Amino acid sequence: MRPGHAIAVRAWPHATAFIWLALSIGQAAAAEPALPLGAGTATFADGRAPIDTLYRAYLQLLGVGWKLEIVAESKPAGTDHALPIIALRSPQSGPAVWILAGIHGEEPAGPNAIAAAIEDIAKLGEKRPVVLMPLLNPQGYARNWRYLNVATYTKEIDGQSVGDSSHLLPDAEEPGRARADSASSAEAAAITRFVLDLSAGYPPVYSLDHHEDNLIDEGYVYSQGTQGAGDPLAIEAVAVLRASGVPIKMGGKTRFGEDISGGIIGPVVDSSIDELMSSREIVLDGRLRPGPAAKTVLVFETPAAALTLEKRVAAHLALIRRLTGLLAAASE
Repeated sequence: MRPGHAIAVRAWPHATAFIWLALSIGQAAAAEPALPLGAGTATFADGRAPIDTLYRAYLQLLGVGWKLEIVAESKPAGTDHALPIIALRSPQSGPAVWILAGIHGEEPAGPNAIAAAIEDIAKLGEKRPVVLMPLLNPQGYARNWRYLNVATYTKEIDGQSVGDSSHLLPDAEEPGRARADSASSAEAAAITRFVLDLSAGYPPVYSLDHHEDNLIDEGYVYSQGTQGAGDPLAIEAVAVLRASGVPIKMGGKTRFGEDISGGIIGPVVDSSIDELMSSREIVLDGRLRPGPAAKTVLVFETPAAALTLEKRVAAHLALIRRLTGLLAAASE
């Protein structure tokens, strides 16, 4: 769907009720119906907010003129019914800030922090165009599964990440070809297609992606944009995380062997949606085409095993508030 078009409601279980909820919130209805998550939908119990609570928080933006998009209906094998992957966009279009979270289901801090920061995000939307994709893997979030097809990372099984962009990114040895012939899942195909379509009206200038890692004791920030480890927003993000009590690995290497400078890793090749956001060229329909080419693409990694969920949510909330404040005040 491209900017300015009406919301396309696909046929998924309870879709009508979901959209009626969205419309009722947008029209400030007195009575708010229940979210249509279906019987039996339960959220993994580790202190994270129930999934319906998150949707309610995100949909508050409809009350200030934001538009809802249903990006995909996620129903991987082993699940009983579909859950919507949603995006919200500010009324104003143009060069935009994109905010992403929840790509990996066992990383709940980002989606929870966004729910707590809706007013801050709404204020940013008054100053700049914004696209919010707050819970990109709702099925994973509900089950605490990293991927659509497997709960945790393993070398024996290729995990289907909803953020996989290998089917659009140029192969290093044959730049005219993509790294993969097709998307690794229907969700990855829909999400990346949405990014490319909406980029026509909301071209990403800044992209902020909230992640965690339960296999590290110290966090860090990836900076995929043109300024790499020298990006001022990346440097500010490290400062915010440290001030929030998050231990940060300031040098050495990541567990993937990537160099860290001042808590920041410069551009990497990882076939992620973040690499897609920063790419100047992509492969689409067998041809090289201009990519989103965002100037700043940041990925925040907090150490999930080293801190309580409450502290991690607070750290991601501090990041959102600080960075959205800076971007709202900037004249660029």
